[in-house]
Parts: sequence; structure tokens; C-alpha cells
Amino acid sequence: MVKTMKPQAFELELFGGQPFLVAFLRRNERFRAQSRALDEASKQHVKSLRCYLYAQDYLDTAMQRFMIKGTPTFLIFSDGREVDRLIGDSDPETLDEFISSSIGSGKRS
Repeated sequence: MVKTMKPQAFELELFGGQPFLVAFLRRNERFRAQSRALDEASKQHVKSLRCYLYAQDYLDTAMQRFMIKGTPTFLIFSDGREVDRLIGDSDPETLDEFISSSIGSGKRS
């Protein structure tokens, strides 16, 4: 199960060493499908990546901070910085490909 992330936890995770993905999702008609895709990605990449859902109460502030124009948006962080982002609806296969290419192709360096 994907955990919800609050701003304080984000700061701790940022320098925690392991890459992580944060999903910015609004609770609308697409939320369920996007949550399922995120859950599948979390299971698929459990050894290499942690996956989080950014807390709804802090979503607007976080979107400003990370210059996110709309949801859904998925950001991958590693070594204290953003390494990649995926904008728009994603199915499990698309999210899997995004994660694999982001953390497996040298983008982390």
C-alpha cells in the first residue's frame, strides 16, 4: 500500500538515500485509476523505489513549490533532487516504463 506524504516527511525522505516517487493526485473521477497505477508501481519497484501520494491537505502548496500545473503528475527524486516527471493520466504499464527509464538509465547521475 502506498503511504501518504506530508511536507515534513518529504524533507526527511529527500535525503534518505533511496530514490522515491511522489504522486500529486486530486480526488476527482480519475483518482481511483491513478491510485491503482501508483499501487502497482509500488509493488513492481519495491526494491528500488518508494512510492508516495502527496497529502491532499497540502497539495496546492506543494504544486506551487514544484511548479506543477495540473494533476496527475508524478515526480521522481534521487540524491536530494528531482530527476524526472511524468505529467498526465498513467496506466500501470506507462508508470512502470517511466520509473524504469528514470532510475535505470543513468538519469540519476
